[in-house]
Amino acid sequence: MGKKSYKKRQSKSLEDRRKEQKEALKLATQDGKQKPKVTADSCVSVDRLLDKTEQLVDEFNYELAQKFCQRALEIEPDNVRALETSASLLLELGNTDSAKHCLGRAVEVCPESGFTKYLTLGQLMEGAAAVQCYQKGIELMLKEKQEKEALEVAAACSANRQVTDRDISSAFCAIAEIYLTDCCFDESAEEKCKEFVDKAIAADVENPEALQLKANFLLSKDEKEDAKDLIKKSVALWLPKLQSADTQNAAEEDFDPVELCSIPFTTRVQCAKILIEVEEYEMATDVSETLLDEDDEVPDVWYLIGWANYLQGQDYYGNARHYLQKAKEVYLKVKYQDAALLGHINELLTELGPGDPLDTEDAAKEAGDIEIESSEDEMDQ
Repeated sequence: MGKKSYKKRQSKSLEDRRKEQKEALKLATQDGKQKPKVTADSCVSVDRLLDKTEQLVDEFNYELAQKFCQRALEIEPDNVRALETSASLLLELGNTDSAKHCLGRAVEVCPESGFTKYLTLGQLMEGAAAVQCYQKGIELMLKEKQEKEALEVAAACSANRQVTDRDISSAFCAIAEIYLTDCCFDESAEEKCKEFVDKAIAADVENPEALQLKANFLLSKDEKEDAKDLIKKSVALWLPKLQSADTQNAAEEDFDPVELCSIPFTTRVQCAKILIEVEEYEMATDVSETLLDEDDEVPDVWYLIGWANYLQGQDYYGNARHYLQKAKEVYLKVKYQDAALLGHINELLTELGPGDPLDTEDAAKEAGDIEIESSEDEMDQ
């Protein structure tokens, strides 16, 4: 199983980039010593600045994008689009507190439309505060969905895309996860978790994340067989499509797992863990191998494949040893921080012993021996 090459963004010429950067800096700093009154012209200027901000974000130039966004806020401090855009940029730059401040101000300015700011705040908050944010976001999503004629009014306050059933389902999932984690010791945690998981599935019966979350909830109640049915149903909604794209000789430069599967990487790691817990080892390995195609420097993924093989017994010990050794190699290479994970890897490797070198070689060949170092093609680029 070789390492995939993803589609690359077409690069501009050096001359074009220099010209664009010069014009960008000029626009971002013009009239910087004066804050003009909000007029029709200034609104146009703010829109131009924010359009340029979004262009720079697409080019991953976050620092320059933030300068444009800051200039827009100097012209119009309570522009909701600018506040939300600034929050997104601040999060990219690791400034969580300032991002919260921007989102909080956006909520004050426009509390009854624009669900995205509430969902983002929900991700940044914890416990009851996070639940409140998600619930408000869901309220606005449902309102927007039920009253489509109000979209035009809402757009005047905040640039929002049309709400989908998946959006609503995912928001309910986020609340349910809080009751599985932050609020798991609350007296009503189990009841609340079930309530919101069921609402997530009702909102979108084909949301893999909702089905996976229900499976996780059932496992917490030791309802293993029901959990197995749900996690298999969840995986069936996305894994075959991803595998098909990989096996139908898709052009290397056109293959991008992110475009084919919108489920977050970490969610799919959790999926593999659940599959192992319900003893669906082969499916857990299949899921994990798609993760390696995307990023082969995550020790947990190598470990999960090794662990799944180990649990299948002696016939799979060669495979287990290979993947666990890879897991340890990657762990040390990337300076990963998870003492419990490393401890279990070492424990398993000690139990498995060095093994027959031929078995290890066979396991590597069977696995496709995914390289941890960059491929020759990548080095040439």
